[in-house]
Amino acid sequence: MKQSRRWKYGAMATTITVLGIVLIIVANIVVGQLTEKYGWSIDLTADDRYAISDESIQYLKRLKDEVDITVFVDEKSMSTGSYYLVQAYQNLLQYKEHSKKVKLEFVDLTENPTYISKYPDLDLSSWDILVESGKKQKVISFQDLYEYDSSGSQITASKVEQKVTGAIASVTSDATEKKVVVLNGFGENEPTDLTNLLQDNQYEITSQSLLTDDLDETATDAILFAPQKDLNEDCLKKLSSWLDNNGNQGRNLYVFLDPNAGSLPNLEAFLGEWGLKAEEGYAFESNSSMYYGKFYYPVAQYANMDYAEGMTSSDLTIMALCRPVDTLFESKDGYETSVLLNFTSGSGTVKLGQTEITADQITGDVKGMVLSTHSWYGEEVTKSNILVSGSALAFTGDVMTSDTFANGRYILGVFKKLDDQSETVNIPAKNLSVENHTMSQMKTNIYTWGFMVVLPVIVLAVGIVVWVRRRHR
Repeated sequence: MKQSRRWKYGAMATTITVLGIVLIIVANIVVGQLTEKYGWSIDLTADDRYAISDESIQYLKRLKDEVDITVFVDEKSMSTGSYYLVQAYQNLLQYKEHSKKVKLEFVDLTENPTYISKYPDLDLSSWDILVESGKKQKVISFQDLYEYDSSGSQITASKVEQKVTGAIASVTSDATEKKVVVLNGFGENEPTDLTNLLQDNQYEITSQSLLTDDLDETATDAILFAPQKDLNEDCLKKLSSWLDNNGNQGRNLYVFLDPNAGSLPNLEAFLGEWGLKAEEGYAFESNSSMYYGKFYYPVAQYANMDYAEGMTSSDLTIMALCRPVDTLFESKDGYETSVLLNFTSGSGTVKLGQTEITADQITGDVKGMVLSTHSWYGEEVTKSNILVSGSALAFTGDVMTSDTFANGRYILGVFKKLDDQSETVNIPAKNLSVENHTMSQMKTNIYTWGFMVVLPVIVLAVGIVVWVRRRHR
């Protein structure tokens, strides 16, 4: 009887164990198939570098048009390649997972060399990404997917989401692509980060010299970025004529100043006619909570929310090395001025090269960005605008591209507002120069030994104890 009971318990335990193992295997197969079918995945990195942002996801949910994304490489090479390729691959998968309107395809040009003959007007090659919707097309080269260090040899950030979401917005937008001309001839710096942002958001970028050329009549926007030398009278006449546009207006001039360039009397007199003023020195904030690292890297306040749609106090726009600017009047002779960015009551101005601030320099009335609009009231009301930013540095480098700051999103919103284009998509690059997890080596070792050694030993010990107790019943 005792032997029969022992056999009975043993058979039951064996049956439960076998059923448990079978259940685990079946569950693993089912979950694997569902994961493959629906693309289930979890990004465990601290900065979600394998996932796309909520902004992209929400944009995908609003898609009305079909979008085809073609990657010119075989899928296996991308999915099992280097860390950077896998990161790009996982980002791309997210687009079809979050929208039924998006189709993702991988085409290996070594096996299908004639495939690109369907696109005779496009210069396509391996690893390029083609985004299409209807008759609109956008090509993203592999090199454009990343940011590199100063040597150009080490990848520091991924722009996969930034470029792909921007391309989708470009090919699905009903808005006419605006043309921006970058003006040069006076020692200007290249606004590369700004123009890259604009290109990703349905702007065509060209450049020309004010000294030798008349301004492009097809351009709606012009950028004068950190001029180091003053403009002559002839160039200023070209600007006035272009802004007037034979009375039709509809033009926007953006002037970004560099305090280190010093006084530019001709340009400043021209801006004065529009009611705008540029002062000397740097703007500062005396309260350490209102500047970023250095007192002359002040956090701007959004003075006019019409040009800061969606911005909150937690969105930091840093006006680094900002030349104070101001308005000379509110309204005069068809001109109306507005302050877009200013600073707090603890702000003031220091001279160039000054490393410390004094209490008497705190004035609390410093501005960082101002706008003037000229309106002509004929059969139709026409308008042209001049925007002056005291800081050119605020729209270069990390303050433009990092998701820590809102500089890029803010200035893009200003461009869209002045161009009457409401749809704004600004995706920052993902920093890949930091570790992709935050656990210390000690924690890593603890978790590894815990799951691979300690837990199995505990389970085995419990099993032996249960078996011994049942054996002696």
